[in-house]
Amino acid sequence: MLHGRSTSFWIFIALAGMITGTVFGEAISVVLPDNSVALKQFFSGGAEFSIGPLGFDIHILRFHLTEIAVKLNIMTFAGLLAVGVLYKWF
Repeated sequence: MLHGRSTSFWIFIALAGMITGTVFGEAISVVLPDNSVALKQFFSGGAEFSIGPLGFDIHILRFHLTEIAVKLNIMTFAGLLAVGVLYKWF
């Protein structure tokens, strides 16, 4: 099933598809007219998960991260599916 590819390749493909789908969904919601609230919510609405603040401090290194967030919408999964289909073609 993996066609001789490494696991990191598949993780990269999955992330690329999810990012592309999310960006595409946000772009569609910006282009839609203001009176189509339901369609805007369908394309841009979704679940958002966040972790933060994270940080550590040792005497030679200080690191502080305010927030890590992931936003998923319906187009995220469509992008993941599209990348999978494109991989089967090529």
